[in-house]
Amino acid sequence: MNDRVNKPRPCPACRKAEMQPATYVREFHPRDRKVTVELLTSRCPACGAEATSAAQHVENLARLKARKDQYDGLLMGEEILALRRRFGITQQQAAKLFGKGKIAFSRYENEATYPDETMTLVLKLAIEKLDVVRWLAERAGIELPFLDARCEDERKQKLRVFRNDARATRWLKIASTEKAQRAVDSDLVRWWEGGSQDHSLEAAPANDDRCEMAREQYA
Repeated sequence: MNDRVNKPRPCPACRKAEMQPATYVREFHPRDRKVTVELLTSRCPACGAEATSAAQHVENLARLKARKDQYDGLLMGEEILALRRRFGITQQQAAKLFGKGKIAFSRYENEATYPDETMTLVLKLAIEKLDVVRWLAERAGIELPFLDARCEDERKQKLRVFRNDARATRWLKIASTEKAQRAVDSDLVRWWEGGSQDHSLEAAPANDDRCEMAREQYA
């Protein structure tokens, strides 16, 4: 283990001794299965005070994340918390957004209970698809403070993926000429942003004369 994780340091409480490496265990019960995670901390041998360093915290987060493999498709509490914070809403607002009781999200995030299969599917859709969250918010009459920022983040991410894709480079070269600029227009943008899994030249929209012109003249 990295020495930085358990680097000796004086007790922040009594200053009489150096903190010693220690561990504790957290238990989770997804679908009644017992999942244990050993986490790091430090304990003072003089006064018994405990504290977790920044390096230990990073290691603990990695260990907690690794338990996902044992969840058989269920969402971890951290994932549900991240979804709620992503849009800047409270637990009660999240419950209203997804049609659950007032304390449902508190219990989900603490893993006192877990969402049923239907709610798990809805939450996964909300994590993957911003439009799902937008539709639910409009239906529930809830304002999402960070929605516009998240949409902008997603747009920039798509643009980065497009620019870094070797196949997409061909389209960028096409778009660099004056004639092709007329062909590579909003139809291709909609094709890309529509979520197509195949962004090859052959998979581009085929029912538009302008797209055909781009294929024939600039492929």
